Amino acid sequence: MHRLAATPGGWTPDSDGVIFVEQSPGAIAILTAADTDIQCLAAAVAHLPENFPSIRAVHLLNLQQPLTIDDYAEKVLAQAKVIILRLLGGRAYWSYGLEILKELAENQQKALFVLPGDDRPDPELMSHSNVTLSTVHQVWQYFTEGGVGNWINGLQYITNSCLKTDYQFLPPQTVPKVGVYPFFSVAGSAELKDSYNPDFVMPPKSPKSGELSTASQNKHSKIGILFYRSHYLAGNTLPIDSLCQALTEKKLIPVPIFVSSVRDLEVQEALLAYFKPSDNAPIQLLLNTTSFSLAKIQIEGENEEELQLWKTLDIPVFQVILSGGTLEQWENSFSGLSPRDVAMNVALPEVDGRIITRAISFKA
Repeated sequence: MHRLAATPGGWTPDSDGVIFVEQSPGAIAILTAADTDIQCLAAAVAHLPENFPSIRAVHLLNLQQPLTIDDYAEKVLAQAKVIILRLLGGRAYWSYGLEILKELAENQQKALFVLPGDDRPDPELMSHSNVTLSTVHQVWQYFTEGGVGNWINGLQYITNSCLKTDYQFLPPQTVPKVGVYPFFSVAGSAELKDSYNPDFVMPPKSPKSGELSTASQNKHSKIGILFYRSHYLAGNTLPIDSLCQALTEKKLIPVPIFVSSVRDLEVQEALLAYFKPSDNAPIQLLLNTTSFSLAKIQIEGENEEELQLWKTLDIPVFQVILSGGTLEQWENSFSGLSPRDVAMNVALPEVDGRIITRAISFKA
């Protein structure tokens, strides 16, 4: 059984007393500063081999007080065989906790991985690990590339290296800046499935079934869906799955695409190949869940080049809101969206001329 501690919000020093993380011990303990790590791990554990070593995970926001760190180290980390720390901001961000981990690893002969929490290598931080640098670097690559598949393979690599297991695993797989989200389990998406390239080659291949007739296009119009690559990597795609399902029930064909950033010109070029292919029917409408705007708020007439993507597509772009707040906050608030959500998902997208809709998901 794998238990993940992911208390929303973490420790608030002005209102909370001492926090104690209630968690049973496990063979592998993962401490991270990223919500997406825990989301991805939660999705990955269901696909690990049977009898895989038990895993515990905790967000560093819940381990900010020395007393809390000591308690967690005594009750959970002392029983672990492998400890993995993913730290943003370097050693200074969590210096007391790191010293406790190093002491535990030295006194009780545990494998300790100390990894940067982003995609920039930090040899000084990684040097606090007590396994070989090559092993630490390989694990960092798995977690940096991200995605459920990389987490599954990375965890198997870790247990083979430290716990003498014998699992088959793949090396870290790179996920590109833009790609098709493989949502094919619903009726009506066969055409998209034919054009899907598992290697994410851009532009996509033409459908094998040929172009849709005019009559068929009217009945089975393509609807683009745009969302962030970070959601894809974290396995945080239930809102996208729900959108795809709703569209297929309306006899529409979803074309879901993940991107790193819409501002990237290379990404824009790839999007046009997916959404407006030269040899096939284009999408008729775009449901966009990415935040911010392409255009900058400036003098009228100076945004022409920045808005070229939307002008080339020449279709309605609806802004679908993935709220950064919780459902409880939404239900109990008289103002609806938070100021942050309003700025990122309403005010700025309107600068692009997007049509604002509503929130379809909330953070947990």
